[in-house]
Amino acid sequence: MSDSAAFHEIDDAVRKDEMKEWWRRYGTWVVAGAVVVVVAAAGLVGWRQYDQAQRAAASAAYSAALVQATTDPAAARVELEKQAASAPEPYRSLAAVVAAQLRATPEEEVAALVAVAPRLPTRELSDLALVIAGFKSIGTPKAQETVAQLDPLAAPDRPFQLSVRELQAMAAMGKGDTKRAREIWTEILKDRAAPQGTAQRASAMLGVHGAAEAK
Repeated sequence: MSDSAAFHEIDDAVRKDEMKEWWRRYGTWVVAGAVVVVVAAAGLVGWRQYDQAQRAAASAAYSAALVQATTDPAAARVELEKQAASAPEPYRSLAAVVAAQLRATPEEEVAALVAVAPRLPTRELSDLALVIAGFKSIGTPKAQETVAQLDPLAAPDRPFQLSVRELQAMAAMGKGDTKRAREIWTEILKDRAAPQGTAQRASAMLGVHGAAEAK
């Protein structure tokens, strides 16, 4: 055997001995780590399946409550309030907003929506609840007060700014301020981002109240 081959054999033996020693010291930890990875992966898959099942059940329950609201609002409200306390998002928030609208009177609906809004998880949902409260308040003694509180929601960066502008026009009409209402409707018509339905309503109101002023 040549010296080179002998050195290779010695080197291999040393490497094998070092590997055995390393495995003796750390092999248990390597196996444990691999087990943790496998268990974690299995747990993640299981959680996703569980989460999907929970969401599917929440969706079905929410849809059923909406159907029930057309025939038995009181019972639907009870069910939706349960969902608002325990259902996964977004059904928890949606249930809370709908349940607030199933109160006995418009005044109670407005109060419930205003109370729910700060507890909603996103600004968009919170704004939506407040805007709905504004529309519900029209025709009630607190309409002016409720709509006035929505002024910050008319800012250009808020998602329901045009709905708030419509409410402001309604409130102005409620005070007999037709001039201010017409100004708001004109601003809505000039807004290129205004949805077709909103623009059509503003145009119709301008037509009606413009003709009335001309007489």
